[in-house]
Amino acid sequence: MKEGRLVLYTGLGWMFDALDVLILSYLLVAMSNELKLDSQAKNWIVLANNLGMLIGAMLFGRLADRVGRKKVFMSTLLTYSIATAISAFARNWQEFAVIRFFVGLGLGGELPVVATYVSENSPPERRGRNVVLLESFWSLGAILAAAISLFLFTTIGWRSSLLLMGATAFYVFVIRFTLPESQRWLELREQRGGLFETRIIGEFVRRLTLVGAVWFLLAFGYYGAFLWLPTMLVRERGFTQVGTYEFMFLTTLAQLPGYFSAAYLVEKAGRRPVGSLYFALSALSAAFFISSNSYAELLLWALALNFFNLGVWGVVYAYTPELFPTSVRGIATGLAGSAARIGMILGPLLYPLYASTALLIIAIAWLVASALILLLPETRGRVV
Repeated sequence: MKEGRLVLYTGLGWMFDALDVLILSYLLVAMSNELKLDSQAKNWIVLANNLGMLIGAMLFGRLADRVGRKKVFMSTLLTYSIATAISAFARNWQEFAVIRFFVGLGLGGELPVVATYVSENSPPERRGRNVVLLESFWSLGAILAAAISLFLFTTIGWRSSLLLMGATAFYVFVIRFTLPESQRWLELREQRGGLFETRIIGEFVRRLTLVGAVWFLLAFGYYGAFLWLPTMLVRERGFTQVGTYEFMFLTTLAQLPGYFSAAYLVEKAGRRPVGSLYFALSALSAAFFISSNSYAELLLWALALNFFNLGVWGVVYAYTPELFPTSVRGIATGLAGSAARIGMILGPLLYPLYASTALLIIAIAWLVASALILLLPETRGRVV
């Protein structure tokens, strides 16, 4: 299969995942009055979503090693698409939270499986680039989420918008008829016989611990900052709802060049140095955002934050599957993703704090991750 088609077809599924993850931050603003959301209700909704993603990453990562990457990709896409459409009928925030748990199962399950699939189907010299390009579709999902919030929430409402988003379920037919199963997984299935995944995972405990810590700190900061940023802009900076959507839409545009820069640099300079640098620059951007006094300064450092932090997401997604053998790549990547989901749960708990305090904690977390990633082995150009 040509690499361009590989990245495109998997990337569109990745984009739909990002759309569904990131639309939640806008939903918390849009449906606040109708469902009578207070701070506690919002936290419960976010917690339900993130618990679903945590369980989904572990469950579907293991299934991908057992039954194949393609089948699990299709299953996760159907799970979150159908559940998203059902969430449009929620009568109160409690129902919405329960449904959002099932949305999270699919969302959390898809990401490690698709990253593993692209990594296994790419040549060593372009493997990192391809996975970062896959991750760049996250920015398209982020832009789409901002656009839906700005143009559809304000016209047809959030319920009708969620119904439309459920149509992503039909993309499963594209996956079914255009993507083959991972050849490496098929070869391994014929060879492995009585292979015990737990034994092999045990040989990589130190590496998995380090990778998990990096994932945790990355997600802790990202979701701690971006999930509540629209709410914080309204609460602390006096932005209107429409003004917030416009600001988020503009700053999200910086994510795409951030991914492209990382896609180029990971094959030129390596995974470790680029990941460390982008973590450090993410921390710096967050620190300067705190001290911004004007709209122009806020915009500049929000653009920088989107550029570098989404770039490092691409690096970490490319790096992780390369650190483990094929027989446990799905479960290992899923476990690393589960560490991210724990960060995703804890990061938003910073919300009661003011942005200056929350972003300072996040900046410190990213500086720690910048150091930790340097302790992992470099994989650029290696056969995995």
